[in-house]
Amino acid sequence: MKRTIFGASILAVLAFTIISCDDDKVVSDTQLPDASKVFLSAYFNGVDIIRVEKEGTNYSVNLANKVEVDFSSSGEWLEVDGDNGVIIPVGFINPKIVDYVANNYPDNSFNGIEKNINGYDVDLIQGNIDLFFDLEGNFVRLDP
Repeated sequence: MKRTIFGASILAVLAFTIISCDDDKVVSDTQLPDASKVFLSAYFNGVDIIRVEKEGTNYSVNLANKVEVDFSSSGEWLEVDGDNGVIIPVGFINPKIVDYVANNYPDNSFNGIEKNINGYDVDLIQGNIDLFFDLEGNFVRLDP
């Protein structure tokens, strides 16, 4: 009985240790890849960086204007996400996507965009609209 309790205790401690030791850690903004720094300077110039986390090989940057930007290890943007109702800049977004939104949702603004292997997932502020575009910027579908 004592062996069972001792074994279970060891397993519980081991499981807690494994769960607690993830790859996320707070780092200095100076550790961001140069491409990330250039992106932030170009599209969020003058906005303070609140927190930078290294998540595995990627980086997550929280800005003072309530926008979060995720970068790959090479500094390429992966996702730009505004808090509820926060408009994100569009200068880095494929012009075909920006034009599509302007023509089809003229009274709406970008709240977020995520780049993945199949294309771009765009979130608009009004109406909780979620649009999907292919890698060339062509509209594919409205996501429910």
